[in-house]
Amino acid sequence: MEEWLNQNRREYELMMMIINQFLEQGFFPVPTAPAESGRYREDHTQSILELLSSFPPSHIRFPLQVFSLGPVYDPGYGRWAETIDVEILGSGGSEHDILALELIMRLISTWPDLASRTLMVMGNVGLLNQILVTESVPELTAVQILGYLRAGNLVAAENLMAHLPPAGRRLLLSQPFPDFLNNLHKILPQADFEHLSHLDHVVHQHVETRWDLSLTGNWRYYTDLVFSLYFKDVGQPVLNGGRFVQDIHGRSWQGIGFTLYLDPLYRAVRQEMGSFVP
Repeated sequence: MEEWLNQNRREYELMMMIINQFLEQGFFPVPTAPAESGRYREDHTQSILELLSSFPPSHIRFPLQVFSLGPVYDPGYGRWAETIDVEILGSGGSEHDILALELIMRLISTWPDLASRTLMVMGNVGLLNQILVTESVPELTAVQILGYLRAGNLVAAENLMAHLPPAGRRLLLSQPFPDFLNNLHKILPQADFEHLSHLDHVVHQHVETRWDLSLTGNWRYYTDLVFSLYFKDVGQPVLNGGRFVQDIHGRSWQGIGFTLYLDPLYRAVRQEMGSFVP
């Protein structure tokens, strides 16, 4: 009993340390309800933007940095997950991409000796769409490909992309950035990928990185950069996020955000500390 109580205490202390980091970085807490109008909250972003849309546009100054915490419901597994959701709202584009990734790297630096076990996988929905257009993939087929990738059906997506050159299909495989960039140049030889190089540098100086265009995120609102953070001994991502555009009640919102899943983080910390797992 005492060990179990101490474990809960350590997990609460870790959660509060993370929240205090957001507060110190100028993020504002936004309360959102786990359930509303007969439906469960499956995504903090939607709930945050619905709440903010209740304020007149003149009352909101961008960039706006907010976070919310509490459980979200996963209908696929029929269970709740404890989360902290972070959003950087505004039209900052690449500047905000870097800000979000730097924030995540600062978080990792405070977790006990986990950097060596951490892997960040990055993709880009906008870049994938650009490649599909360049390779003359019909619009309806491109929509189907994105749908399959969001659902995790890589085989069906690859079948629809069978006519692409080998370099294009290899972009759907997880690979280090130099290999990823080499394949990109074969498909889009005139494009400038300096921003991608900068993003990889921000992350790779702290943790291992991989790039994979089959990573599109589960939500349709993602438009460009997407990313997932894994601990190598934990079977599910500890963090998911990306750049998005959403229309809420006639207002368009854009920004970048991520959701931190606390349960796999707690498991990773317990493994690192060699502590009792209840």
